[in-house]
Amino acid sequence: MLTLTGRALLWSTAAVVLGSFVDAVASGEPIVTQAWGLAGLLMGAALLGWGLPLLAARTGSAVQADVRRRLLRSVISRPGRPYRTGEVTARATEGAAAVGSLAGTFLPQLIAGVVVPLMICGIVAIIDLPTGLILLVTVPAVPLLLRMMEKRFTAVTTRYRETGDRLAARFSDGVQGMATLGALNVSGEYGRRLEQDSEGIRVETMALLKVNQLALFIVDTLFTLGTVVTAAGAAMWRLQQGAISLGEAVALVLLGVALIEPMSQIGRFFYVGAIGRASARDIETFLSDGGEEFTLRTGGHGRVILEDVGFSYDDGPQVFESVSVTIQPGEVVGLVGPSGAGKSTLAGLIIGLLSPESGQVDVGGRVAVVSQQPFLFHGTMRENLLLAKPDAGDDELAGIIRAADLEDLVGSSAAGLDLPVGERGRQLSGGEAQRLTIARMLLTDAPIVVLDEPTSNVDVETETRIRAALARLMSDRTVVVIAHRRSTLAGVDRILAVGDGTVAETTMVIP
Repeated sequence: MLTLTGRALLWSTAAVVLGSFVDAVASGEPIVTQAWGLAGLLMGAALLGWGLPLLAARTGSAVQADVRRRLLRSVISRPGRPYRTGEVTARATEGAAAVGSLAGTFLPQLIAGVVVPLMICGIVAIIDLPTGLILLVTVPAVPLLLRMMEKRFTAVTTRYRETGDRLAARFSDGVQGMATLGALNVSGEYGRRLEQDSEGIRVETMALLKVNQLALFIVDTLFTLGTVVTAAGAAMWRLQQGAISLGEAVALVLLGVALIEPMSQIGRFFYVGAIGRASARDIETFLSDGGEEFTLRTGGHGRVILEDVGFSYDDGPQVFESVSVTIQPGEVVGLVGPSGAGKSTLAGLIIGLLSPESGQVDVGGRVAVVSQQPFLFHGTMRENLLLAKPDAGDDELAGIIRAADLEDLVGSSAAGLDLPVGERGRQLSGGEAQRLTIARMLLTDAPIVVLDEPTSNVDVETETRIRAALARLMSDRTVVVIAHRRSTLAGVDRILAVGDGTVAETTMVIP
């Protein structure tokens, strides 16, 4: 905003100097001083104009980065909250870019659109007070006219954002479920839905541009033409009265033209501001809907305590009403119960993926999780391992590889630890991916381990190797085992039955 104001001040001063230049020429006086002054002012204004896009881009990029950090922090800190990946992606890309443009382009123009006209009217008033007062009357015209259009523009931009988010979410779902769509032979129907959503975003884009063109017409035609005519008419009137000189009349006309630019820029970037405000509202709603970030309290090393914990999912029945559980350090506990009873919910509360509605959860240290479907990031084995411990050296990684029974895989590849694993570990077998996940958990050296049937989808030989790696992971740690079959409960110290909103110790063994 200061850059825009400074540039406008230089142009306004140049108009005044040009007026004195005209008077000097008309009276036959020397013009060297005015010529050098005019050249310096124009050069300074040009330099500031050159720097404006760079400054806007820098500001916009900083705001985009901040918005994306906040979104990422919100998603990671509250992973149990329901959302569609595509919608979050749309907010973090197009939405964040729109907010960045709002901060880097529109808001500075809006502020300058208020400050600069008042400043120019003040300069005009110094030259000729009546003309300054006349021009001052025209200044509120654009803000008032645009304010009248804002309600309609808000409705259009809201529909545009909602349609865009829906298209992004559906497209993301389609990419992730491409194999399933093909297997069900419904890819054509899904493609037609995408086509309908694409047509919807085209229609909303055209509606957005139509309203923006109306705003441009109001500003560029009514205000611009009216201001120039008013400035020129006032200058001629005062010149005929002998109240101002020819040079001052020229300066007044040029200042009237300078008055147009900041106001017309508001009209040109009005759609940027409208989309940016809609995106900002959408992102703030998303961030605020998640509530406060939940942080686990840390109790004794390896101890897990749930005290009077209540929990329910959004718009769903109460899963737990007042559950109290204590798991001692080094204890191995099995969780049993029918499907949907709340075993995974209880584990989510221990891990910190879910926040209790009431009561308190105390967890004594970090929690390592090994699930049925291990998640590996696109990259190499080394990169996936270093996520757990970025400063781990080669010797430590080699020891972890041995403990996870992955030496044959690493040794058989020329790439070694730099072997690519593919997206979600698809270049590895199920057993290899599971053991790599266990190796990563070993690196965390977490005192608490949660196992969710990590051997349920593998053959007998692979299961034996995974169990051997798990035995090393479970050694001297507190372990919570989510059990769906009898073999999973081998070696547990006690069994907790989950169901009907309660958790109770039991001797029951599931079939």
